[in-house]
Amino acid sequence: MKNDPQKSGSDNTSQLTNRLRELELFTEVIPDGVLIFNTQLLIEAVNESAQALLGLPEACVGQLLSETINVPRLNNYLNASSEQEPLEFSSPVVKDATLEARLFQVDESTKVMIVRDITTLNRLLTMRQSFVANVSHELRTPLTVVKGYLETLVDEGTPTELRLSLIGKLKAPVRRMESLVNDLLLLTQLESTPVPPEMDNVDMVTLIDNACAEVQGLIGENDSLTTNYQTDRIIKGVPSELNSVCTNLISNAIRYSPSGASIEVLWKEGPRGKARLEVRDQGLGIAKEHLDRLTERFYRVDMQNSRSRGGTGLGLAIVKHVLRRHNSELQVQSEPNRGSVFFCDFDCLYSPK
Repeated sequence: MKNDPQKSGSDNTSQLTNRLRELELFTEVIPDGVLIFNTQLLIEAVNESAQALLGLPEACVGQLLSETINVPRLNNYLNASSEQEPLEFSSPVVKDATLEARLFQVDESTKVMIVRDITTLNRLLTMRQSFVANVSHELRTPLTVVKGYLETLVDEGTPTELRLSLIGKLKAPVRRMESLVNDLLLLTQLESTPVPPEMDNVDMVTLIDNACAEVQGLIGENDSLTTNYQTDRIIKGVPSELNSVCTNLISNAIRYSPSGASIEVLWKEGPRGKARLEVRDQGLGIAKEHLDRLTERFYRVDMQNSRSRGGTGLGLAIVKHVLRRHNSELQVQSEPNRGSVFFCDFDCLYSPK
């Protein structure tokens, strides 16, 4: 059976039209901007994402890119005759946003440019680089101490009594490195593992008592650590993670308070039927400009009168991630020289009595 040439041509045109419509629909649903240019570098087609990212006017089709937006670097990139690496440039629409353009030569008469917002990607890359640098810095100090002690220990001219005394001094830097590695592993676990579908019933009164016992080594002779239980409400959670919240908040209050600090841990009724964990101190307090950054990894507030009692700089970051997994968040009220209050609210189940 022979095909009708006229009908066959009509079918091909219909198929091509349908494919073009599918392609147009595809470019409209992707978040990246797509621009198609002809041999004269006039815009032949553009999707809504490209218009939003670049601030292109509605009637940009049929015009040169340089006639629609004032981004010289992007225009030079488009006009270049040779293959180039992706171009990063400042957004002409959003302040402090960064865009990336990739140019592809489809055929002799068509170029396609893909534009995407890489602001978040760059921010994450910067955070990762900063994180690696901070970890390296935190490990370098104890490693240098250990290295110095070991060099003295292996020196044949070192008296035996000095060698024996140095062995004990190795404990502190090794313990610091161990704490840092443990906190890094815990952070990784919190970020990479899903929240358990079934959580345990947690008696916070018992858990807070255990946390206070764990931090006894940080408490000075003139310090005061007290508990105040105004409720015995039970919550759903992961006991080990909630224990980490308590120990980090209490130890943080001790470290950033002067000698003779008075620290109080409260478990009480919170707003909207919730229960509140609260850690109060009458210490040095925190200036307003630092409050939003307290839960950043390795972020420390430099306080002249605070006590140097270790810490990895990851405690409050761990607290933030644990609380997110328990549908809560850390809140802070503080003023310089007037102490601080760290608190978080939890959904409750019941009272055991």
